[in-house]
Amino acid sequence: MPSRRAFLAALTAVAGCTNRSSESTESSRRSATDTASSATATATATPTNGTVPVRWRHETPHEALDVVALAPGADGPVVCVGSDGGGAGEGGHALHAVGLADGTEQWRVSLPAPAVTEPIYAEGEAGPRLYVATRVTDGAAELHAIDPTRGTRVWEFDAPERRRFYPLGTTADTVFVGTRDDDVSRSGETVYALAAGDGHERWRVESGDALPSGHAVRRETLLVRTPARVRALDAATGAERWRIDSSTAIHGPAVDSRGERVFVGHDGAVRAVGLGDGRERWRRDVEFTMSRVVTPREAMSTTVFVGDRAGRLLAVSPLDGETRWTLSVDTDGFRPSVARTSERLYVGGPGVYALDPVSGERAWSFTPPAVEVGVHASTTVFADVRGDRIHTFDPADGTERWRFTPESRPSGPATAGNLAFVGVGGTVYALDGSRTASESS
Repeated sequence: MPSRRAFLAALTAVAGCTNRSSESTESSRRSATDTASSATATATATPTNGTVPVRWRHETPHEALDVVALAPGADGPVVCVGSDGGGAGEGGHALHAVGLADGTEQWRVSLPAPAVTEPIYAEGEAGPRLYVATRVTDGAAELHAIDPTRGTRVWEFDAPERRRFYPLGTTADTVFVGTRDDDVSRSGETVYALAAGDGHERWRVESGDALPSGHAVRRETLLVRTPARVRALDAATGAERWRIDSSTAIHGPAVDSRGERVFVGHDGAVRAVGLGDGRERWRRDVEFTMSRVVTPREAMSTTVFVGDRAGRLLAVSPLDGETRWTLSVDTDGFRPSVARTSERLYVGGPGVYALDPVSGERAWSFTPPAVEVGVHASTTVFADVRGDRIHTFDPADGTERWRFTPESRPSGPATAGNLAFVGVGGTVYALDGSRTASESS
């Protein structure tokens, strides 16, 4: 199975090329038990939503989809698709692996309930694993470990009654998960370390409610974000190395590209602390209400970005906390998303802003009225407008190539190279961002 570096390279190679063939190839990796009822994929350029170019489409037996994410597969990257809780459809709930290049189904794993987290990937002596959590049913949720080379469940782990699961991160031989019930408690929940091979418990520690994001594993340290608290745990033993408590919400943690410093915003300040010891490296007081602290991992970014709810984004040096440049936008409640390529920085908020990552100089922008936009950038720039529609832009000058506005709320997108993978109803679409609307006609 590929390493993370090889996986990212394969994403670029597969999704960056433009294949306009109208023929699809049957995958030789279909599960024998699922072949008879497998969903279909059509690798055609038939437009949907009027003039949107579609590389391929894959129809599942489900009434709706929730999870649409990218993961490694046996023969290269795949799109993982999970059924939504609104309706299972034929065959019940499942997680599907769909080929990135042509949309053919490679395997399907039945699940007792809808998947509620995107699969996370790890590989080690026990082999490759995908981990996904399902919704609470009959009083409990489950974590499922899947072998992506065969499309089979290896083991399951049940949460305590009425708890939800959130995968927090992985090492080669361990997956870490946290539980959650009411979203506000600093205690009464648990972080588990489970063996990749068979799911047996290596250790557990008491914790607060695990939040959906803000966790990481770096250099054998597990960072866990719970309400108003960040903890650093020894990944091998669960022993607490350090913690940060706050009287207000915590933003971050974010980790620098070398995995040496952790950046956290709370109580009117941004702090840099050492990953291993929690010792403060620098502290910067701010006179605004923070909304986000983030360090994009793309292109080995060496900048910390701090969001101001009043409409500013500060690019901060990770070495001393000094401001390098500031972006100001006209909005309230600014919670920026940030994506980085080797050439540009893209900021989502009330629109999309393409910036020089060194100077902050604005190259172009797209600002639809009164919406919040999430940004995804690779070979093509995609904008996710409040989960209702998708726009795509030429990264050089911001020219809009097309927009996708489905009749029902889309799931995703997951993006790679020139492709955006979106679920609408029970169908997954691979939308081609390298082409304009006129080229799809």
